[in-house]
Amino acid sequence: MENFVGNSSTKLDAKNRVPLPVIFRRSWQEGDDQRLVLTPDLYQKCLVLYPRAAWEAEKNNMRSRLDLYDEEQMSIYEAYVGRANPVEMDSMGRILIPKEFADEAGLKSDVRFVGIDDKIKVWDEAEYSRFIQSSRENFKANARRFLVKPKTEDKA
Repeated sequence: MENFVGNSSTKLDAKNRVPLPVIFRRSWQEGDDQRLVLTPDLYQKCLVLYPRAAWEAEKNNMRSRLDLYDEEQMSIYEAYVGRANPVEMDSMGRILIPKEFADEAGLKSDVRFVGIDDKIKVWDEAEYSRFIQSSRENFKANARRFLVKPKTEDKA
């Protein structure tokens, strides 16, 4: 499975097509499966681009955590999975972002692609800058909260 690292900015054209940056395109061209899935992010104002295998793993992980016989839990699953949109790169390495997704993520002209493990987040450049600024302000406290394990007391 791919592991995407780095970030790159590019331009969205008038037809909502955006070129996949070369640093990410190479990974897809080297991989066996060229199919992509695009979906709005669950928590942030951006989109998430998955290789098909990573999307299937994400979907299966969500399915395993939910009781799909529970109406409320099923509606969460359907709302997320049902919005996923298969996309393909054209011969120029561009993907077409559905207008609804572009509007929801606030994509204008300048777009930032950010590699995060097995997926790529697609941000409006200004929104990404706001996100990074907010993240920097909270990073130190959150790093201590989530990453530092408390010391255990020695029992004698």
